[in-house]
This record gives sequence, structure tokens and C-alpha cells, in this order.
Amino acid sequence: MAHVAKYTRGSVGGLTSHFERRKKENGEYYEFNNQDIDYSRTDLNYNLSSNEDQREFIKDRLSEVKCLNRKDVNVMCSWVITAPKVLKDDEYEQFFKSTYDFLSKRYGEKNVISSYVHMDEMTPHMHFAFIPVTVDKKKNIEKVSAKEVLNKRELQVF
Repeated sequence: MAHVAKYTRGSVGGLTSHFERRKKENGEYYEFNNQDIDYSRTDLNYNLSSNEDQREFIKDRLSEVKCLNRKDVNVMCSWVITAPKVLKDDEYEQFFKSTYDFLSKRYGEKNVISSYVHMDEMTPHMHFAFIPVTVDKKKNIEKVSAKEVLNKRELQVF
């Protein structure tokens, strides 16, 4: 199963904290709305992307492309891919790696913010976050446009 959503700059901080299960200075995890998190299993989570700092990556990538400086611009999109129930425990890693490869080719490796696999909830799933970059055909430059990247045709094909 897959679900996609678009997010503005205002949502990015909380979402990236959730993806990586950010801790407070005292070492405790931040509380998230999701009550199904089993923090004793959080050490089983992992990121398939090589990006260490999601927020810094977003800032850097947005400085390289054309992005309107408005509050309503969706600067991040996220697919949540749930593992099929028929998978065995030793098949999750390959499933999520294959999914990551597929999505990073589809949306561009240089636009991938993170790809956190959560094994600490009831159903294993992956949060694949990316910056929706496309080419402005008139100006021949890269630009941020979630509306163009995740259009009706893209969702039908996916």
C-alpha cells in the first residue's frame, strides 16, 4: 500500500523529526501523535538515504533550484510505503531497498531528502521524502513544483 502527501516549509520540521525519531537534549524521544510507536524497537529503524541532516539538505537543495518564496509552496513530498503482510521478517530489507531504488530513480536521487524505514510500529513502513523538482520547459531550469511532479497522470501510473 502507498500513500503520498505534499508539505509546505512549515510542516517540514515536525515531519523530519518524526521520520528520524529525534531525541531531546536529555535523550528522551519527542512525543509524536502516533501512539503505536514502540520506542524499545526504535533502534531497528534505518535510513536508506545517505543524507545525515534532512533540514540542511532541504535548505541546500532549495538554494540550487528555482523555488518561490511563499508560505503555500509545497517544498517536500512524502510517500509512505507499507510492507505487504505476506513478507517474512528477512524479506523486509530487500523490499524497502528495491522500493527506495525505484522511487529515487523516479524522482531523482539528488532530490531525495530521506527514506526512513520504521520497524518500531505495528506495520513496517518507509517514509520516502523528496523535493518535487521538475524542469521549467520555457526557461530550461530546475524548479520546485509538487503540482507538476505529482499530477493526476503520475498518480494513475504509479
